Amino acid sequence: METIEERVERLEYYNRLTVQSINLRTYPFYTLVMEKHLSEDEVGDVLSLCDELQRRFEVQTESGYVQYLPLLLHFAGMLNQKLKPRETVQALRTQGVYPELMDKLYDLARRYE
Repeated sequence: METIEERVERLEYYNRLTVQSINLRTYPFYTLVMEKHLSEDEVGDVLSLCDELQRRFEVQTESGYVQYLPLLLHFAGMLNQKLKPRETVQALRTQGVYPELMDKLYDLARRYE
């Protein structure tokens, strides 16, 4: 009978094979998640943060607000410490997650580098 440790090792091996068999350039955020060893809850926190910022971004845009630096600062301050803000924004942007928000955050990050 297979032990739990053997089963985990086998599943980790299958996972490595799966990761190697897909084009990770298409999914850079997921690649980042795996590289940084984020848990499902941690990814959920990142996406919840993005949901919150997306709502703020939409309200501010509709109100004619043009200064979005506070959104970038909030993102950077609340982001999981395993992740770098610019790298995360770039990965989400490339993967097409929250495209308008990530475009704006990316432009701001480049401007204030």
